[in-house]
Amino acid sequence: MNTQYLAIYHKEIISRGSLEDIIHQVKVFNSNIEPMVFEVETCRRIDFSWYGDGATVLANASTDNSQSSKRGRPKLGVKAKEVTLLPRHWEWLSTQKGGASSALRRLVDEAQKNASTEDVICGKQQQLDKFMLAFLGDDPGFEEASRALYRNSKVSFEAAIKSWPADIKDFVMSKFMEISDLHSGVMSA
Repeated sequence: MNTQYLAIYHKEIISRGSLEDIIHQVKVFNSNIEPMVFEVETCRRIDFSWYGDGATVLANASTDNSQSSKRGRPKLGVKAKEVTLLPRHWEWLSTQKGGASSALRRLVDEAQKNASTEDVICGKQQQLDKFMLAFLGDDPGFEEASRALYRNSKVSFEAAIKSWPADIKDFVMSKFMEISDLHSGVMSA
């Protein structure tokens, strides 16, 4: 399935679809605006330059998202970042096949494959909270919605977002319900 995106401008969803669809629709809507773009599944913000025609913007967006750094192995998406560990951890990592980086990648891959339901819930809550904060952090109800999200309180969440724009409210409510459904699975297990 193709990755789906939302383009949000002035707290309104102005476009939904693939990255190509979003860029085309935004350029037709108003070629001089620069909406925020979010990946629907992860609520992750996608940053790129809106300068130029649709083809230029799409080329820049594809390049920016696949190769955001020149260091490391950018074609593979490798990013160098600092990791702080105790000496005994470094000693253990140095004995692993492929060295520390390879061992850490294997450990992370294994943890992702075997993520608990609680870990998935926590990740989705953080994603939705970050999405709401991006453009609703100063709006009435944000703090209450954020607290209700982490408490899994549908009644409180709905009350907190009642004054938000309808399309945003529908989107965040659908994401809340996905998380709530995961909670229900945890409770019944």
